Amino acid sequence: MAISQKVKKEYLALVAELNKHNDLYHKLDSPEISDQEYDQLFKKLLDLESEFPNIKVSNSPSERIGSEPVSGLSPFNHRIPMLSLDNAFDDQDVEDFEKRFLNKLKRKEVFSYSCEPKIDGIAICLVYKNGTLTRAGTRGDGNIGEEVTHNVKTMKEIPMQLKKSKNFAYPKEIEIRGEIYVEKKDFSNLNDKFKEEGQKVFANPRNFAAGSMRQLNPKVASARPLKVFCHSLGYLDGNTLFDSQSSVIRAFQEWGLPTCPEISLASNLEETKNAFSKISQQREKLAYEIDGVVIKINEISLQQELGFSSRAPRWAIARKFEAEQAETKINSISFQMGRTGALTPVANLQPVKVGGVTISNATLHNMDEVERLDVREQDYVFIKRAGDVIPKIVSVIKEKRSGSEMKVKLPSSCSVCKREVSYFEENIPCLEISLESEFSEGCYGHDQFKESLKHFVSRNAMDIEGLGSKTIDALISNKFISSITDLYFLDMNQLLSLEGFAEKSARNLVDSISKSKETDLYRFIYSLGIKEIGLQTSKNIAKELGTLENIIKTSYERFIQVEDIGEVAASNLVSFFKNKKYLKILKDFQKLDFNLSNEITNNQDSHLQNKKIVITGTLSSYSRNELKDTLEKMGAKVSSAVSKNTDYLISGSDPGSKFKKASELNIQIIDENGLSSFLQNDE
Repeated sequence: MAISQKVKKEYLALVAELNKHNDLYHKLDSPEISDQEYDQLFKKLLDLESEFPNIKVSNSPSERIGSEPVSGLSPFNHRIPMLSLDNAFDDQDVEDFEKRFLNKLKRKEVFSYSCEPKIDGIAICLVYKNGTLTRAGTRGDGNIGEEVTHNVKTMKEIPMQLKKSKNFAYPKEIEIRGEIYVEKKDFSNLNDKFKEEGQKVFANPRNFAAGSMRQLNPKVASARPLKVFCHSLGYLDGNTLFDSQSSVIRAFQEWGLPTCPEISLASNLEETKNAFSKISQQREKLAYEIDGVVIKINEISLQQELGFSSRAPRWAIARKFEAEQAETKINSISFQMGRTGALTPVANLQPVKVGGVTISNATLHNMDEVERLDVREQDYVFIKRAGDVIPKIVSVIKEKRSGSEMKVKLPSSCSVCKREVSYFEENIPCLEISLESEFSEGCYGHDQFKESLKHFVSRNAMDIEGLGSKTIDALISNKFISSITDLYFLDMNQLLSLEGFAEKSARNLVDSISKSKETDLYRFIYSLGIKEIGLQTSKNIAKELGTLENIIKTSYERFIQVEDIGEVAASNLVSFFKNKKYLKILKDFQKLDFNLSNEITNNQDSHLQNKKIVITGTLSSYSRNELKDTLEKMGAKVSSAVSKNTDYLISGSDPGSKFKKASELNIQIIDENGLSSFLQNDE
């Protein structure tokens, strides 16, 4: 049906009017019309869009309510990489950050900084063309994210059309970057509701925001109280020029984009510290979760001059908070079995939120840690998330003791196999890897088998993708596997009978298991989970002894000659390879036609044989692990610390203190431009 100019004009006027009232209501809390009047206008809009389907524009308020679910999330290509930030954990890190960029700029003056709360949400990129919202995408890997336009359009805080400004004309096309989040109170209320309804609850507000953005059905996102703070620019096509980060924020505000009200300007480094301290004190009172303060050089020209490293801008840094602490009570202390058969004390806590995550358990590692903390059942303790991840007991609040607290005692017997706990104090790991073992020795508990299996399939071991904890539990519960070697006999029908598996995922897992039979010798050694034998030690063993057959026959005296192997580790190795049940397992593996390559050899012809090398900075041509593997296969010894014994330092961008120390010690430094020649011995 043809649309007359009169109808089109009426429709566009309705769009503009309704968007205005949305802003007044949701952003400024100053509505000019009643809800009933708004509803009447909105109904009129919907009627016009129903009568004239082709009339609808992308900034229509009807987009806010969500359309039909999309079939899947499409790739979103960032024109300018959407990188993460380098972190600073103390004042010294921030000072080092300033020194680095001052040195790069060859200037001595101090610049102004924008200090912005680091919102704990999901990064978003908003694309506006001629002021109209056209696309939105997540960060993803920095180069390619996911298209989430259908969900972003439901967010009432994000304008479909930018407001015109006398001071800042919006360009032909602009990418505006920000953080989508949910307020603490809204998160708590919704999680309570989800729990009552038997739905999935979210661990923290960030996960909630991320999960909401990845919904295929925009009506789900529309029903959730998502908000956004816009904080920076991406791609810009037009004549709009900004001289500072402060002017960017002012432009956003004048265009109708939400910005964080706690942003402040610091004229020197000392003032950034004051800003950080102030925001730290406000943290608990803020309506939203933050995990630090982003410090940016305010001058745009200097930002452009400094540019980016391969993973982060050189003109900004995230000053992170110390891990948040909370007080709670230890209800009990139990012992859990790990893959080596060791019993580990675990504190069972009254659930408490730390850093936005509910914590109910915290490992105590071993009895030495229990004694060091003097921790007891029924104690009140302070806990934190180490690195904002792992729950850790910081200290006991001894002044709260009532006298009813109970000291921790080792159990007299293993809860799984009922053997004496003294068994676990021996050097030999209890590595029974059969649930229905006929061997009399060892512990054959589900927990240990599960942990052994998780270790076996892990990335640094056999690297079998698709075998998570849930799948491992299901395989064991359904008695599809009772030993590790049973993995290699799994078939499609077994996997398809498990919840969560479809044809493709089952095929991928079978293929991944099969692929793992072609692996490095050191990975296989590491996968066995021999006590005291870590990844580097496994590499040293493979390098020195060459084949699995040689390793099995190696004596204590020979093992102890291998680098990094002491008396305890050597004893563990000899005992492991003499143990009948472990030898049977190894023979079972050999029947599976494993191909164990050994590129880590004593190659006396290599120019890097026994050379001590340290890697620092960011490399564009290699990941740190890739380069380390390459060097080790050439016979080099890769270390993490520079010393007078270091032969070479390989330096990428932003090398830090290791570069300085290497220079002071006159150690030869290889930059990325000379790395290829260095590896090929073309110097």
